[in-house]
Amino acid sequence: MSATQTEPIVEIISEDIIDDSQPTVLNAVVKSKSKDSESWKEVADVVSYSPTGAGFYMARQVSPGQLISLMLPLPAEMRCYDHDKEFYRVWGVVQFCQKQNGDDYELYHIGVAFTGKNAPPSYNEDPERHFRICGMNTDGLWKIEPAKAAFKIRRDVRFWQSIECYVALVDKEKKSLSGAKSVTENVSKSGAAVFSTLDVNVGDRVKLICEPHDYSGLAIVCNRQNAKDGRMRLHLNFVDAKFPVENLKLVEAKN
Repeated sequence: MSATQTEPIVEIISEDIIDDSQPTVLNAVVKSKSKDSESWKEVADVVSYSPTGAGFYMARQVSPGQLISLMLPLPAEMRCYDHDKEFYRVWGVVQFCQKQNGDDYELYHIGVAFTGKNAPPSYNEDPERHFRICGMNTDGLWKIEPAKAAFKIRRDVRFWQSIECYVALVDKEKKSLSGAKSVTENVSKSGAAVFSTLDVNVGDRVKLICEPHDYSGLAIVCNRQNAKDGRMRLHLNFVDAKFPVENLKLVEAKN
């Protein structure tokens, strides 16, 4: 399933790449600061995008929770502001960074959740600070807060159970746009891996409804990948309600 922080910013770090659906690759200028506070920038190939996030490839490795900025020619209908400008400047918090296999070069597949036009003041005070998602802003982009601890692999126990559920794509008012019956591969307090046919992208907002456990919660799509059996797997990070794992069988749990 996923990787989290002690204060979770994300519920997955996958070993497989996203199955991207956009037909056109966009170029983006990605900027941030390194550990020594030196500014850096790199041109990246954006291969998956939505109004609330993007997936792209670049040579530099970044870490989940890191804040970076992108400048890219995002389609106007995908923007939350600056609709008439040639380039869209947006900040995002890194959700995953996966190294790709290459013969004589290094390449990383990165997913970010868009957070807004400006970086929070706490970033300018400490560019090395990491952040976690804590909800949504009124403009429909993700709300973030400083993380309380460094990145840590799998804080929450995962329960490997197939649970019937319903996953719905929602807009910034949390109104359902589309949905599909799904089944979990595994679930923890803060996220789940779900087999689903729902057409969504990294950064999209979805609602997971699980009637058997009386659960309904908002989640961010942190990754999506094709399973070996051909099914689509969505990796979700719950942002407003924890899953009641106390109702699951402990014998099914794995660290």
